[in-house]
Amino acid sequence: MKPTVIVGGGIVGASLAYHLSEGERPVKLFEKNSLGSGTTAASIAQFIRYQESPDRAEHERRELSWEWYEPLIEAGEFEFDPIGTLHTGSSEDEMTHLRELYAAYDEFGLTAELVSPSDLSAYGLDSDRFAGGLLVPDDGVLDPNEIIQHMVARARDRGAEIEIGVAVTDVIVEEGAVAGVETTEGQTDAERVINAAGPWAHEINEMVGVSAPLRHTEGPIVVLQANRNHPVPLTFFEDEVYVRQEGSGDLLAGRFARAYEDTTRFDPDHARPIEESYYLTVADVIDRYFPSFSDVRILNEWNGLRTVTPDGLPIVDDTAVDGYLLAVGMSGYGVTTAPALGELVGEWLRSGIKPDLLEPLALNRFDTQ
Repeated sequence: MKPTVIVGGGIVGASLAYHLSEGERPVKLFEKNSLGSGTTAASIAQFIRYQESPDRAEHERRELSWEWYEPLIEAGEFEFDPIGTLHTGSSEDEMTHLRELYAAYDEFGLTAELVSPSDLSAYGLDSDRFAGGLLVPDDGVLDPNEIIQHMVARARDRGAEIEIGVAVTDVIVEEGAVAGVETTEGQTDAERVINAAGPWAHEINEMVGVSAPLRHTEGPIVVLQANRNHPVPLTFFEDEVYVRQEGSGDLLAGRFARAYEDTTRFDPDHARPIEESYYLTVADVIDRYFPSFSDVRILNEWNGLRTVTPDGLPIVDDTAVDGYLLAVGMSGYGVTTAPALGELVGEWLRSGIKPDLLEPLALNRFDTQ
């Protein structure tokens, strides 16, 4: 029986291998570098229920992921730090929006809290700068390496082959259908190929002549020594800047850019330096909003790539090439959604019936293929 081939060993590819290995068809995953070394390694690994534009199906997909994570956290398999997600409001107009989000979350059954300016001082924030905020207290930080290693180990236990350091160099298409892949180690026949290559997804799509609206955004992150002595949730400010606690006393500051129209396509094999303007933006945020911090200095930094879509939702679908599927465009939410997407794709491929929760992620919602 020819296998299902998965291209990419980040958290999405690992989840697909885990869930698809529960079926009868063999599974083979190719990762050209090391497992989780791309976008997953450069992420902040926060499980996020918070949505800027609440969507019930997306909420249900995230809760499905949590149903997979929670028992493993309780069993001690994964570390989890429930620091929460906080969106600040600096004006009454912003607070009106946050109240609307709160009402939508309440309809979903999601635990959220509207917080006052004085409440924000508990997180080291200058309460005079804000009209309030919206806190989702049960969000928190996971370790993506733990997750990937767990998924891959279980997939291997079920017979999946995980090939590390092996690149897919071509996807073989015969008479409009996938027949196999060429790799740096030779040719492998395939019943189907799933593109889960993260920022390299464009390159795999070009091998089969499939078009999908995917672009890259940079995700600069700096870790700051700040002598922090109070909790700091994942806290969002203007200009897409966020700050959260890191370790016992430090801060992590990043930019969560997801606007498709402001993005382009980068070479994911080429490391990009952090622009000087970003350091100035972070310094301004710290100076304005965290009055207790002084002598802040950079301890570590990196710059990753996110693959985004026009509507901020992933593309998980089949294509015009029979047997060629997409699981791409996580738009910064790979850790949050990967378990659900792997489970839903596994259900789809075993039963032949696409689950309702995958319908909103179809490629044909965009005018391209």
